[in-house]
Amino acid sequence: MKKLDLGLVEDEIVREYLRELEDEFNRQSILKGKWRFIEIQTTQAETNKKIPHNLGFQPKDVIQMSEVGAGTITWNYSSFDKTNIDITTTGAVTVRAFIGTYENNNN
Repeated sequence: MKKLDLGLVEDEIVREYLRELEDEFNRQSILKGKWRFIEIQTTQAETNKKIPHNLGFQPKDVIQMSEVGAGTITWNYSSFDKTNIDITTTGAVTVRAFIGTYENNNN
């Protein structure tokens, strides 16, 4: 996540409020770890379609944001590797998702 440059905020009250919001967001963020946002569009059914993710590591998690269209998507997690994710779709579908690996202090 990009760090806010709070030094540019002249109003002291607003600066403090933004610092508190940033601190809280950083503590509560569900996106701890390394993530990439992707949008996948298919026009037909696809089986074991490989999609490059450019993360440099094998992702373990998907946070799907939306699925629009007549088709559905299946995330083939066991086929994810350091280069590609692997999906199967049942027809035309557009999917938006975060791909990556959730990390916390217990991992």
